[in-house]
Amino acid sequence: MRIKLLTVFLFFIGLNSWAQDRYMVFFTDKIGSPYSVQSPEDFLSERALKRRENQQIEITEQDLPISPVYRQGLKSIGAEVYFSTKWMNGCLVQMDENEAMAVQSLPYVTKVELVAPNAPLSYASEKNEDPLPGSNNLASFQQSMLAIDLMHSYGFYGEGMLIAVFDDGFQNLNQLSAFDHLFLDNRLLYTFDFVNNRVNVENGEDHGTRVLSIIAASEANYTGAAPHASFILSVTEAPLEYRIEEYNWLFAVEKADSAGVDIINTSLGYKTGFSDPSMNYADIELDGKTAVITQAANMAASKGILLVNSAGNDGDLVSAPADSPNVLAVGAITADSVLVGFSSRGSNTVDAFKPDIVAQGAGTSLITSTGNYAAQNGTSFSSPLIAGLAAGVWQAYPSKSAEELREMIKLSGNMANTPDNLYGYGIPSFARIIENERGIYSGNKPIYTAFPNPTFDHIQMSFSSEYFGQQLTIQLIRGNGSLKKEFLYIPFEARNPLQIDLPESGLYFIRVMSKSESTTRKIIKY
Repeated sequence: MRIKLLTVFLFFIGLNSWAQDRYMVFFTDKIGSPYSVQSPEDFLSERALKRRENQQIEITEQDLPISPVYRQGLKSIGAEVYFSTKWMNGCLVQMDENEAMAVQSLPYVTKVELVAPNAPLSYASEKNEDPLPGSNNLASFQQSMLAIDLMHSYGFYGEGMLIAVFDDGFQNLNQLSAFDHLFLDNRLLYTFDFVNNRVNVENGEDHGTRVLSIIAASEANYTGAAPHASFILSVTEAPLEYRIEEYNWLFAVEKADSAGVDIINTSLGYKTGFSDPSMNYADIELDGKTAVITQAANMAASKGILLVNSAGNDGDLVSAPADSPNVLAVGAITADSVLVGFSSRGSNTVDAFKPDIVAQGAGTSLITSTGNYAAQNGTSFSSPLIAGLAAGVWQAYPSKSAEELREMIKLSGNMANTPDNLYGYGIPSFARIIENERGIYSGNKPIYTAFPNPTFDHIQMSFSSEYFGQQLTIQLIRGNGSLKKEFLYIPFEARNPLQIDLPESGLYFIRVMSKSESTTRKIIKY
C-alpha cells in the first residue's frame, strides 16, 4: 500500500480550519498528458530545442507538462490551482485544511506540502546607497578586474544570448533611460511576477533593478557587462520568507527553460531566517542536493542552462542554491581583491569549493530605481558581473556547452591551481579564458571534460577537438582503486559526447589516456 505524505505546519494565530493556505501538491505520474517526447515542439520553444540539440541533451518525460486530468481533479475539490512544475510533477494550489485532506486522499497524489500561510504581502523597503558622480563608464573598474573591457573590445557584449534574472522586483524599469534599449530593440522577451501572479514586475522592490543594471544598463555614464543580450525578468522573492519562494524559483526556471534561456542570474539564497523556523535548512543540508531550490537548480543545469548565483552575505556556509555543484557560486571581494567579511564561504557539498569564483561585491557601481548611480555592497552585485562575463564568453565560444562554459570560467580564475573555500578558483578573466583556449596559459588542454559532476545516474564525456580521430584508452576506476571497466574509444565530432553509466553511488575516477597524455577526473554519483 502506497504511503502518502502530508506535510502540515499548523498556524493557530489568526487562522482557523477555513483559512486558505498555499500548498504544493505532487503527482505519481503524468498519465493523461496530451504531450509526447516525440513532439517536443508542442511544449518547448524552438530556441529551447536548439539549446538541447547543441548540447546533445535528450528530451525526457521530465520535460512533459503535468497531467491536465490531475489538475482538473484538484479544481473539482475546490482548490485554486496556480502554477505547475513539470520537473517535480506538481502544482501550487490555494485551499483550506479540509480541501487539503481531500486532495491528500486522491490516488494520484503522492505528497501535499504546506509552503506558505495566506499571509498578506506588502512592499516597503529603504536602501542605503553611496551616490556616485557621473563620469565615463562607472562600471569600468569592476569590469576590468574580469577583463570584460577586453571582451567588449573584441565586440562581445552578449548579443544573441538570453539571460534570465530572478529577484524581488524591478521597480521603475520602464522609466529608466539605462534600460530604454531593451524596450526599443524588443530584447525584453517577457516578465512575470510569480509572487503576485501578474505580468508586471515594476511594482514592489528594486533589488532586481540594481542587479539588472550591472548586466544590462546602457547609457552615457554606465555600460553593463552584457547590454546587447536579451532578457527574461521574474519576481520570485516575497517580503515574508516561506518555502513557497523556492517553488516560485522552480516555476520561473521552468518557464525560462521553455523559452530557451541560456543563463540565469539569481542574487538570492535560502538557508535560515524563514518566517516559519521549521523551514530553515541545517548546515548539513547544504550539500548540493537537498534544498528544494538546489534540486531545481540541478535539474535546470541538466537542461543545458548556465546558473550563476550569489554565494550569500552571512559570512559562513553558502546559501542554497549556491551549494549546488552545478551552480557558479560567486563570492564578493573589494576593489583591492580582498575577500569581504560578509561573503559566504564553504558548503557540505562533496569535493566542491564554494564559492566557485569571486568578483567585486563591495562598492559595486550600479544604477538604482531612481536613476542614480550608487556604490553598494553584497554578493548580490558580484553575481551579475559573472553572468555578464558568461554571456560574452558564450557569444565568443557558441559551440561550448553550459558545463564547459562553467569550467572555462572557473579555470580562468587567478587561483585555478590552488582553489580554496574562501575565493574558490579566484577572479576569472576573459583574457585568461582566451589564453586557456589557445593552450597558452594552462599548458596542454585536458583530453576531456565530464558533466554533470556530481551526477545522479550517468556522466557525459566531451573530448577536446585535438584528440578527434585518436585512439584513447578509457578506464572507469572505483574510489577504492579497483578497475571497474576499460575500453578503447576513438572520439570525433559527430559522436561527441560519450555517455557512461555509473552502476552504484559513490566515488569514481575516469582516466583517459592517449599515446602521450593522460587526464584523470574524480566523479561523484549520489
